[in-house]
Amino acid sequence: MKFDFLKKFNAKIVTIVALAVVLAVGGGTVLAIGTSSSNRENPELSEQEAKAAAFSHAGIAEDDVLALQISKGTENGSPVYEIEFKTAEKSYDYDVVRNSGEILRSSYDVITQEKAVETKENTSSSSQTDTSSSTPSSEATKADTNPASSQATQPNSTSSAITKDKAKSIALQDAGVKESDTQFLWVKEDYEDGRAVYDVEFYANGTEYDYEIEKSSGRILNSDYDIEHYSPNNGSGNTTTISLEKARSIALAKVPGASASDVRIHLDRDDERQIYEGEIYYNRMEYEFEIDAFTGNIIEWSKERWD
Repeated sequence: MKFDFLKKFNAKIVTIVALAVVLAVGGGTVLAIGTSSSNRENPELSEQEAKAAAFSHAGIAEDDVLALQISKGTENGSPVYEIEFKTAEKSYDYDVVRNSGEILRSSYDVITQEKAVETKENTSSSSQTDTSSSTPSSEATKADTNPASSQATQPNSTSSAITKDKAKSIALQDAGVKESDTQFLWVKEDYEDGRAVYDVEFYANGTEYDYEIEKSSGRILNSDYDIEHYSPNNGSGNTTTISLEKARSIALAKVPGASASDVRIHLDRDDERQIYEGEIYYNRMEYEFEIDAFTGNIIEWSKERWD
């Protein structure tokens, strides 16, 4: 009898201990699951993951990319990575949702211009210039009365419209870049505000350049350049920022004749780096710039003509 009692008592103890173990393990599992679920709540992709998603969607390898720019933004209320990149054949534009990797928007432009489009644009351009030549030349009158503008308006005739090669050389000369130093270079005819222009883009020495050149005169209407794959401090080791006055003088050195009163500049933060951001308004031109607050390097520069 005594032994039967002990057997029953021991069985109860074993059952209680086993139940405690199950509860402890189960509770730990639930806790682990809850913690893991909490850690995965609203995850955000890294730039590398977003870039890989865009390349995969485009069907290209990273080695094929000649120029790349990634920034954070918002599209339709969703936080996204805005990714732009170029290969030798196409220019791509992607919006990738940061917390899911979904491709929210994608587009591309073929860099090689098709002859059918070129022929159509040339025909349209010829019609426009024929119409303008039959009307009184008010621009010629302006040039005679305003000596400063005579040089810019002198080429405005159908016979003096510049070629693609000329537009290319104008852009390269302005940028101070040799054609042999470019990784890719393309020129496309386009229309902007009712006038024929050449869009010129090229990539050289880690910088992407964009130009808009008036076809009839060869004037540079817009231009900008961006340093690609730029990182804070750019490896300079500097830990203090340059002064506002120093940044202003760096920007003014790019625009001969402009003075401090023509500049608007302030210290800002962009993509976890400190920059001086500002504009210069001078001689019917608008310049926009970003300057590394630590090194004084100009990392973005653009100019636009006021007509």
